[in-house]
Amino acid sequence: MLANHWKEPVVIRDGKIQISLATPEQAINWLAHERDQNSGKWRKAWQTCRAVHEGKLPAEEARSAVLLVAQSTH
Repeated sequence: MLANHWKEPVVIRDGKIQISLATPEQAINWLAHERDQNSGKWRKAWQTCRAVHEGKLPAEEARSAVLLVAQSTH
């Protein structure tokens, strides 16, 4: 499946590192490496990104969910 690019990327700043996520597929990779994978926000973001990848939801819904995780962890 082709990547579903967001209109604006999610930018995460962690110390001196900046991560820019432009697609739900990139977000899945980032989420897979996050420390707190037990939070409800993390699970919602994971499920939403997977649903976009499977063609069940629009990409912007996943962006909102990923943004919530990024804001709560960084």
